[in-house]
Amino acid sequence: MRVLILSQYYFPEAVPKPHELAEELRAAGHDVTVLTGYPHYPGGKLSDGYKLGLFKREKIRDVPVLRVFELPYHSTNPLLRTANYLSFMFSAPIGALFTPKCDVIYVWHPPLTIGIAALLISKIKRVPFVYDVQDIWGSFTVLSGMVREGGLAIRAIRTIEKFVARRSSHTIVQTAAGRDYFTERGVTATKISILPHWIDEEMFGAQTEDAQNIREEMGWQNKFVVLFAGNLGIVQGLESVIEAARLMPNGNARIVFMGDGTDKPRLEKLVGKLNLGERVQFVDRQPIERMPVFMSATDALLVNLKKSELAQYVIPSKTVAYLASGKPILMAAGGASEDLIREAKAGIV
Repeated sequence: MRVLILSQYYFPEAVPKPHELAEELRAAGHDVTVLTGYPHYPGGKLSDGYKLGLFKREKIRDVPVLRVFELPYHSTNPLLRTANYLSFMFSAPIGALFTPKCDVIYVWHPPLTIGIAALLISKIKRVPFVYDVQDIWGSFTVLSGMVREGGLAIRAIRTIEKFVARRSSHTIVQTAAGRDYFTERGVTATKISILPHWIDEEMFGAQTEDAQNIREEMGWQNKFVVLFAGNLGIVQGLESVIEAARLMPNGNARIVFMGDGTDKPRLEKLVGKLNLGERVQFVDRQPIERMPVFMSATDALLVNLKKSELAQYVIPSKTVAYLASGKPILMAAGGASEDLIREAKAGIV
């Protein structure tokens, strides 16, 4: 089968699913091409070794990749963020003209605008597309503060969301609530599949010696370390975690935020203002292959999201990695994520 993977984000960005799928399909003997943007997520700066241009061809782990122009903004400013989304939406269909023939298009959502690009590319190539929805975009944009509930923008977003899903050959969601969301909006139930996140369990082996080295390197000796790894954005609501750190009695506990994102500068300022440097630590994003040993070096792992309806539709992708690590999980995300941890008896919700 000839597969075109359409994703605004791709390796080396911290979005594993598109490149893992591409590599597995390639290994299974399928012809795979990736159409994506220039790597800048989540920090809003181009990854080392990349220079913005109209397009760039490369091979990543034997997978052909075509990168097309986009404005590399990932900001709390709604206008800059929208400019980023729209620039890729317009560039992707043009780039698709320079990709090989395909039998199907796999579309990794978010953002919402990639659905419009998928519709256009599907028409150009006259092939169906599969729509893998990671976030219910209407709920996400309200929660992130990009739009307000009840306004014209959110009504337009939900209309586009429904329009694209109805015209996809198949829609993938993470939870039963996500499936219900789309069936209530006219998407045929037989065209929707629930596909939870996956993880390569072989990455998580015996790493006791390496973990001890990490604890020494990071200054975690004699500390009870709670790690939050991933995107440090507004949706994660991490100011509540910092407030919890402020209220903790003096002791040996340390909360570690590992990653990057639009809210990181504000969170760092808040920690400094509250003089919590001994209790809260920021660590730069690490290569995905190093994450298992970092997890094994901690005592507990944290998932946190702002309280909202979004929680019933999504399960943060870090959750499955946390489960594979075997470490206890502190789950403060609501909805389906908390149900999963209760069912697995894997931590505290």
